[in-house]
Amino acid sequence: MLSTLRFLFFTVFTLALIFLAVVMTIINTYKPAVRAYINGRFIGYFSNEQQFDEVYNDLVAEKQNIDPNVKVYLESEPVFETSYIRDSLLSEQNIYTNLRAEIKTEFTLYDVAVDGETKMKFTTQDEAENYVEKLKAEVDTLNTEVIIEKVAELGETTSIERADAILKDIVDRNKPVEIPEVEVQPVYTPVITTYTGPTYVVATDDGIWPTVYRRINCGYGEYYGHQGIDLGGSTGTDIYAYRTGTVVFAGWDATGYGNCIRINHGDGMTTLYAHCSALYVSAGDVVTQGQTIAAIGETGWATGPHLHFEIRLNGIAVNPYSYIINK
Repeated sequence: MLSTLRFLFFTVFTLALIFLAVVMTIINTYKPAVRAYINGRFIGYFSNEQQFDEVYNDLVAEKQNIDPNVKVYLESEPVFETSYIRDSLLSEQNIYTNLRAEIKTEFTLYDVAVDGETKMKFTTQDEAENYVEKLKAEVDTLNTEVIIEKVAELGETTSIERADAILKDIVDRNKPVEIPEVEVQPVYTPVITTYTGPTYVVATDDGIWPTVYRRINCGYGEYYGHQGIDLGGSTGTDIYAYRTGTVVFAGWDATGYGNCIRINHGDGMTTLYAHCSALYVSAGDVVTQGQTIAAIGETGWATGPHLHFEIRLNGIAVNPYSYIINK
């Protein structure tokens, strides 16, 4: 009888030790956690709800580094369920990526619109209103206003350098130009001399108009640095070679010309065709007078589709109008 009691005692004691070992193994392997859901979608396991808040606040700060005024929110409140998981799973899961996909953002942009067309985009209202006031002070005939825009992604905004260039271009194109009176000097050479704008140039008779449109939007020298003439036209309209010559450049010019072509006609003369929407020739090509070489566009620093046309003699810009007026 005593031996039976001893056997039962040691058996119960052994089972208790085994049970305790199993319990300790589970406790050491599995940790209490919460399962997080948003809109019914599983986000991941968190040690507690406070950890969820910490991850969410980190992602909010990430968005605010892009724009401190951004609105960051979740479409619905998170739902938490108590769970037990392996401790390693907490570090293996990608909760930042999962939660980032559920975060919504709303950026506020302030557009400067001129006659209903957006010309600049800013992230602050003060910057936008500053350029609106500058435009109104220079050209009061334009309808200039700030339009508030709400977007989910920030996208590209207008830098101060670019905004200054756009402002100058709009003012130059819309502000009345005062043409000074110039005393015309006698011409003693048997060539035609024509005056349009602030410079005299000698006309020639062996070139053609570089496009079918003959409306001049902006003349030579009408504002500082304008070394050609702007011929109005719609995007895609053909541009022709002024004379026969060799293409010395065809591509993108980062100084404001956009897509442009430069042709060497010999005897020190070169022509430039800027703001093109398409280029049909390459550097090294020999083109003939009247050949279609490009299409009118508004690439580079341009506020509308047109052809900027220049003529240079030995590297010095001259007024192109006198070279095409009789064509």
